[in-house]
Amino acid sequence: MRYSSNGDGAQHRDAGRYSAGPRDLPRVTILTANVGGGHMAASRSLIEALDGKAHVKQVSMIDDHAPFPLNTWGPTYAPWVNYTPWLYRLVYRFGASRERIVTTQKAFYPLLRSYVASMVRPNEADLFISVHPLEIEMPLWLMAETGQRVPFATVVTDPVTAPLAWFCPDVDLCVVATQPAYETGLSCGLTPDRLKLIGLPIRRAFGEMQGRDKSDLRARLGLAPKKSLVLMSGGGAGIGRIVPMARAVAKRLAQQERDVQLAIVAGRNKELQRRLGRQKWPIPVRVLGFVDNMAEWMRASDLLLTKAGPGMLAEAACLGLPVVITDFIPGQEIGNVSWVVKNGAGLYEHEIEGIAAVVGELLRPGNPTLEMMSAQARAMARPNASDEIVAATLRLIER
Repeated sequence: MRYSSNGDGAQHRDAGRYSAGPRDLPRVTILTANVGGGHMAASRSLIEALDGKAHVKQVSMIDDHAPFPLNTWGPTYAPWVNYTPWLYRLVYRFGASRERIVTTQKAFYPLLRSYVASMVRPNEADLFISVHPLEIEMPLWLMAETGQRVPFATVVTDPVTAPLAWFCPDVDLCVVATQPAYETGLSCGLTPDRLKLIGLPIRRAFGEMQGRDKSDLRARLGLAPKKSLVLMSGGGAGIGRIVPMARAVAKRLAQQERDVQLAIVAGRNKELQRRLGRQKWPIPVRVLGFVDNMAEWMRASDLLLTKAGPGMLAEAACLGLPVVITDFIPGQEIGNVSWVVKNGAGLYEHEIEGIAAVVGELLRPGNPTLEMMSAQARAMARPNASDEIVAATLRLIER
């Protein structure tokens, strides 16, 4: 497989050509965006599942084909969510109407048509799969204009309260992860034959980590093998109140004399990584930047502290890893909280001191809650979702 680096540690499919492989395989173009971590993670998971089944090309209208300032959305996404969540909430509420969404995109389409055409080339693809809600309508309009319609699928990466922009009735297939998202799709005009409830795409590494010995993995990662491990993450962009939360948790665990170690993933947030590295910790703490072996770190852990990113929650469920959700992006992530809590796979706590208290109690010797949440997490997991999604989308070519 051919990848190119974007310079921030993440790996992206070369947007200019298809992957190598037998000539008779179908050509699949995945439409994605480096806005947050979930869309790129879903794209990478599908690319992995398509290996040997199709020639794959990954492109992003937002990052690689849109004009300024739209092409700055990726780098500015984390500061936007961190410092002006009220603005993000307003944007989400604006998108609570399919009519407003379509009208707005139609207004911008004449300005962006040439950029869309440089990304969407129906004569070079047998199938399009979009994993971003703003890369659905315009590609379909372009294909309708040119008379070069090829099958088009959408993989919704927001499991519960998904923005309505995801649910275009004109797609050939829309894949969702939960019953609430399925019902939303129906309400937006998608017919049952074009909706499929499968799950969120996750990488094979997470399925392969199931059942691996935690002590062995901790030793491999340079940690104390017998100490419980709490993992803290703000996602690939390092979003959230990581520093004060980590300090409060470490202080509480030290006061309670828990035999625990803490690992903190700062992602691509270099400033966060530097701030964490300057702290003096009362318990063993490992500060990490962007990691490409997250499956190992999660399997080695006993508890995960994270915001309500859908990909991270699905990966944790696959590994039976209990979660304390500490925050969520206003709008599409609020449903992820109820998804985890109602299934008994984790808890939600927003206040810093409350988070520290919850972690201390969950790690209290003899407390059975972690084991119970681990079992519930495994019950809601869909470790084979990527392969099932690929099988469903490739069937569109055979129609």
